[in-house]
Amino acid sequence: MFKPDIPLLRSPLILENKIIPCDFGLLCWNVHKENLRPEFDTMVKNWIRLFDMDILLFQEAVFPDNLFSVAGLSYAAAANIRIRRFHFGVLTAAMADMHTKTDIMSLARETMVATRKNALMTRYWLSSGDLLLVANIHAVNFTSRAWYQWEFSRLLKTLQHHQGPLILAGDFNCWNRSRQQILHNLARALTLRQARPGRPGLVKQIFGFELDRIYYRQLTLQHMDALENRVFSDHNPLVARFSCK
Repeated sequence: MFKPDIPLLRSPLILENKIIPCDFGLLCWNVHKENLRPEFDTMVKNWIRLFDMDILLFQEAVFPDNLFSVAGLSYAAAANIRIRRFHFGVLTAAMADMHTKTDIMSLARETMVATRKNALMTRYWLSSGDLLLVANIHAVNFTSRAWYQWEFSRLLKTLQHHQGPLILAGDFNCWNRSRQQILHNLARALTLRQARPGRPGLVKQIFGFELDRIYYRQLTLQHMDALENRVFSDHNPLVARFSCK
C-alpha cells in the first residue's frame, strides 16, 4: 500500500565539508509530518545556532519529489510511504556530506493501514579519523511482539558489521515491557549505552514507557535533554552533545 518506487532519497546539495567535528550536537525528533512548514525551517536553523548542532534526525518527516531544503544541510531520507508527490519516512541531515547511506524497509506491515516502516543508516567521517554510523529509526507499530523482534533482529544483522562509533536513535514505539526488553537486548548486543535526558518527563511516553531514545557507543556523552516544544508535534525533540573518546 502506497509503497514508494524509490525509497532511498538524497538531497542534491553536496557539501564540501566531509567531516563532523569530534565535539558535535545531535537533534532527534518525531516531527509529525510538519517539517515542510516555513516556520519549522526557521526554528530548526535557530536551534542549530543555539545548540551548535551538526546532525539532525527526523521521524515522520515529509519530503516531496521536487527540491526542498532542510535548514540548508545535506540530507538523506528513507521513505516508507508515498502519497501522490509526497514521501513520508525518516530523514537525516548533517553539516557534513555523508560517506555512505543505506536503508532497511520492514517486512512487517502495520495493522489496518498495512504500511511498512523504513530505517536509515548514514555514515560520516569524524575529525578523529573514525567512521560514525548513525541509525535513524521509526520502529513498526501495531504489530505483534514476534514481528517487532524480527525487525530488530534484521537491524542487528546490518549494524553488527560496523566496528566504530555508533548512534542509534529515533522513535522506537516501545510502549510495553516486552518491546522495551527487545530494544534492550539489541542495545546489549551492540554494546550501546542509553543517553538519559536531564528532564525525562518531557520525553513522549505511552503507558509510562519512553518512545524517543538515543543510544550510543565509542563516544562520550556530554549532555542530553528534551526541549519543551509542542508547536509542531506531540513529541518533544531530544538534543544531545557527544565528543570522541
